Amino acid sequence: MKFDVIVIGAGAAGLAAARELSGAGKRVCIIEARPRCGGRIHTMHVADLALPIELGAEFIHGEAHETFSIVEAAALIACELPDDHWWSREQKWERIEDFWAEIDKIRKPIARLKKDISFADFLKSRKNIPPRLRELARQFVEGYHAAHADRMSAMTLAGGADEEQDDDGGGNKQFRILNGYDSLVEWLRAGLNPERSELRLSTSVTKIHWSKGSVEVESLRAKREQTIRASAAIVTVPIGVWKAAREQDGAISFDPMLDEKMNAIAKLEVGHVVKIVFRFRERFWEDKNFLHSSDRFVPTWWTSAPVRAPILTAWSGGHAADAMLAEGEGMIDRALDTMSKTFGIRRREIDDQLAGSYLHNWQADPFSRGAYSYAGVGGMNAHQLLGRPVQSTLFFAGEGTSGEQTGTVAGAIESGQRAAREFLRSR
Repeated sequence: MKFDVIVIGAGAAGLAAARELSGAGKRVCIIEARPRCGGRIHTMHVADLALPIELGAEFIHGEAHETFSIVEAAALIACELPDDHWWSREQKWERIEDFWAEIDKIRKPIARLKKDISFADFLKSRKNIPPRLRELARQFVEGYHAAHADRMSAMTLAGGADEEQDDDGGGNKQFRILNGYDSLVEWLRAGLNPERSELRLSTSVTKIHWSKGSVEVESLRAKREQTIRASAAIVTVPIGVWKAAREQDGAISFDPMLDEKMNAIAKLEVGHVVKIVFRFRERFWEDKNFLHSSDRFVPTWWTSAPVRAPILTAWSGGHAADAMLAEGEGMIDRALDTMSKTFGIRRREIDDQLAGSYLHNWQADPFSRGAYSYAGVGGMNAHQLLGRPVQSTLFFAGEGTSGEQTGTVAGAIESGQRAAREFLRSR
């Protein structure tokens, strides 16, 4: 098959773009380095557990049209999560009465900044913030955004980076797809026109040669080189892959180089995350949802609420993720120690109840090299700059190209649809 466009990456952005294009009659080749679709959506279905295990993306943030239109079309089951947050101090739980109002107390003064600074520096400049609120705000940035507070742009937190939490987007609602996030991925994949599309899994792109109206993609599959040609390409790779050195696995080079894109990439950062899902024989915790503490290694936990299941998720972002990653093979053991301390349960009792643990090291994965993206200091417009087409030949998608829904599946889907429309308008 001769192709009109090559889509690099079969995550939510790539599949959304390919679905639009093949439906419009364009011949599309989708190239995916992994042996599966989904990218940073990675769902496990355990035979004797009804609830899926989400190793990557798990939540729908707000009532984003891009995601919920698929949920409804595919008749998926999405449940709203209880928006309750608790603080653990010395093994005692205290409810945070209005979590988002507390966060907004910190965010609102950011709008008065004349010059962008890191969020950590912004916190230092605010002398009247109570200690617990200061800690909660830092945890929010490092957990929710998977960011290093000393690198993240403060100005982005005054608006765009939290767009999914605004009232117009569904307030502070969050949802979980009970079928598993991979069911959304499968709906996107199943919508590809089989006569107009070809999906090549386990095929890693190494180099993209391009000139106006022509693209030649070099790739490897089972150590065999392949060359694919088309009139255009849509690039949907994560920011971590964009930043990879040329000699690293998964890296992609452009000929000629894209200096403007690399300038944008330099102002974007890759979030660090360690997510471990623990399964127990019985629940030993009360009906709470999001649980916070000042622990160095695992400051955030969440349950499967509103579903009553013996699943507990450990979440470390930013510097906490770095501390966990330094533990190497001891990450699970470290998380269990923290669980014992945070929940006030003896480690022996936890070990007796433990039925399984699941994790994926996204930092070590050569095709992600981290979690989702965030803007560094001075990078407020970098996501949008990365998303701009080049000479009606190269188009760009992925959550890292979304200025309003950065770091979300909704942002990835929207960006893929946007890139497909840009390609169609250019022809």
